[in-house]
Amino acid sequence: MVTQPSLDSRHLNQNGEITKKYGSTLVQTLRAEYGPYFAAGFAVTDTLADVLKSSPDHASLSQMRHDHEAGKLKKKLARRG
Repeated sequence: MVTQPSLDSRHLNQNGEITKKYGSTLVQTLRAEYGPYFAAGFAVTDTLADVLKSSPDHASLSQMRHDHEAGKLKKKLARRG
């Protein structure tokens, strides 16, 4: 029987991959794509790595994670970049 990794484990792995690829992306850039409430409480000068490190389960990250899984995140950030 094959076991599935837990949801927490998948998020940690995904967060590491996202941080590696997009960690230096500014919250300001992400808000332009995902709306003004993306990473609420973080400064526009904070990076995605800052958000993932201090608040890995932040509710606003769900759409970005979905875009990453679907292979759309790179393209979305490139248009903003």
